[in-house]
Amino acid sequence: MWANTDTAQFQDCQVFQLISGRGVNRGETQEKPSGGPRPSIGVALSGGAARGWAHIGVMQALAEAGYVPDVIAGTSIGAVVGGCYAAGKLDALEEFARSLNRRRMFRLMDFDFRGSGLITGNRLADLLDRQIGGTEIETVFPRVVCVATEL
Repeated sequence: MWANTDTAQFQDCQVFQLISGRGVNRGETQEKPSGGPRPSIGVALSGGAARGWAHIGVMQALAEAGYVPDVIAGTSIGAVVGGCYAAGKLDALEEFARSLNRRRMFRLMDFDFRGSGLITGNRLADLLDRQIGGTEIETVFPRVVCVATEL
């Protein structure tokens, strides 16, 4: 259990205020208290299969609050959400995610037990290519970094 001081520090956190609906500088770009240029903002989006769809709402909330990241790093579904955000296709991705049911989700899963992962992701990659194909990661803003590893 957190001590009262820890809870107070957590509630003062801008991300907590944003997620809880209290808002932080709604509609305004954040500036340093000195009035100088704002610090660089980076967002890291994790993997996690279907739980990763929550990143869509996080990116939308940040945008609504006036926060524009300079760089987005993501792995797995986090990389998909980050890439679609930078390509200006986050609304289309949200519509797609909301349309998924178990049957559609399983049709996207291409199981392969020969490699290091259970799902290759080729079907989802093909679908994304049809939706945002032609967009080069090197040309989008914010910059997007996709993190991958083979264990």
